[in-house]
This record gives sequence, structure tokens and C-alpha cells, in this order.
Amino acid sequence: MRIGYIGLGRMGRPMALNLIKAGHEVIVHSRSPGPVETLVHAGAIAAASPAEVAERVDLLGACLLTPEQSLAIFLGPRGVVEAKRPGLVCIDFATIDPMTSRKIGAGLAEHEMGFLDAPISGGPKGAAAGTLSIIVGGSDADFARARPVLEQLGRKIFHMGPVGAGVSTKLCNNLITITQHVLIAEAMVLGVKAGIEPRRLYEVLSASSAHSNTMERVIPEHILPRNYQPQSTIESSIKDLECVTATAKALGVRMLLPTVAQQCLIEASGRGHAQDDLASVILPMEEIAQIRVGPA
Repeated sequence: MRIGYIGLGRMGRPMALNLIKAGHEVIVHSRSPGPVETLVHAGAIAAASPAEVAERVDLLGACLLTPEQSLAIFLGPRGVVEAKRPGLVCIDFATIDPMTSRKIGAGLAEHEMGFLDAPISGGPKGAAAGTLSIIVGGSDADFARARPVLEQLGRKIFHMGPVGAGVSTKLCNNLITITQHVLIAEAMVLGVKAGIEPRRLYEVLSASSAHSNTMERVIPEHILPRNYQPQSTIESSIKDLECVTATAKALGVRMLLPTVAQQCLIEASGRGHAQDDLASVILPMEEIAQIRVGPA
């Protein structure tokens, strides 16, 4: 199958590589030339714009960061919509808000192009291994056409309903996960300030009701070894919570904890950690408490 892929960042690049490895003819586009060159060396074909990608493929995926970037890729000048390819199914793997996803879907539908919002979970490791969870919103027909390719990118595929349902589901997941990162960081700072050895504190939390998958990622992989190489960045997490609050406002739903968590993330970003892992939200907390969690 001829597949297009737009956006070759931490998630998009390994996903596109997996499509090449699966035997597809892959046409790629990115604003950054380096990742395009990497994919071309692996067997991909470069295109000059999203519209050019769409003109040459049967299925098109994109993985950008913000709602504005997704809108530009699909509906902007030289965007996918300008290809006017009836029958083309487009997939947006970004975590954005459902209002934007529905706007993109409606814009493409005017030219008889299908659209799936399909945010992904599993981080760069899952993208490289092809073990992502993919949470999809869109019509049954578009989902059926895309599913064989989605199954080459992820291990668990969930079809949640019409366009917008995928990102709505993912935002529910991310508001929990991101807020947990902040709570875990505060707990570790409090415990160490109270004189508890951090690894022993983690052992107790991990064996108690506070245990979670998020804890098993953030404490042993990031906080204790002081490893803040990004899997999910502070910047992307701020964007996710902005999408949560925008969606909640549109639906008339009160959101309290994500708003507080977002302020902690903005503080970390302002102190130079925007491109560090989400776990680095603990660093300003350490400075304020005048302690250090993890080895010196």
C-alpha cells in the first residue's frame, strides 16, 4: 500500500520506519530535513508538502503536536485538503481537542476524504517496537480501511465512536496521568524533606494504594536515577492539559486538578525544562524545598 506520513518527530519517525519495514511504499514530509533524510535512506520517498503527499497515497497519517499544527497540515495552504482525493483516508495521531478533530474531519469530508482521530499511547519506545495503544474516532468504514495498517503500528486498537471520540478518550487518560506525575513528585519531595530515604519511600508507595503504572514509570526510570531525557515532554504535557481545559470549557465541565497541575508544568517550563521529560516537574519543587530526591 502507498502510505503517506507527515511529522517525523519522536513518535512519527519510528512509526514511519515501521511502515517501511512492513513493506509499504511510504511517502514522507516534515518541516525538518534531518528526519526526512533518515527516512529516505531507509527507503521512503520525500514530498515537498502535505498536499503532495496526499496526491500520491492511499492512506495518510500525521503526527504533529498542537491543534494549530494539525489544522495547518490538513486544512491549511498546501495542506492535505488541497489534494481533493475522494476516498483517501487520513489519520491524525496527535493528541488534540475534539473540536479541532471534528473541524478537520468536516473539512476533508467536503472533498469526500475520510478522517480518523487516532491519538497514541506508549511513548517513543512503543512507537519503535510497534506496541502502541491507538485510540480511534471515526466512521466504521474508515476505521475498517485503516485497521490493518494501525495493527502494524500498535498492539491494542480501540474504536471509540465517531470523529472526536478518540481524542476525547485520550484526554481523559492524559489528565489523569499528567496530574499523577505532579502528585508523585510532590509526595517524593515531601517524603525526602521529612527524612525518608527516597528508594525506601518508593518501595512503600509501590506496595501500597498509591501504586500506579505512572509511578512505575516516573520514579524508578526518571526520578531516582535523575534521568530527564524525554519520553513525554513538559511542553507536550502543557499542550495536553490546554486541550483538556478547552474541551471541558466547551462541554461545561469543571476542571480543578488539571489546572493546578498545569501551573506546576508551566513553572518547570519557565525554569528551562520545556523539552525535558514530564518527570522533571519535580525539579522546581526540589529547589523550593531545598532538597534533592535521588542520588547526588
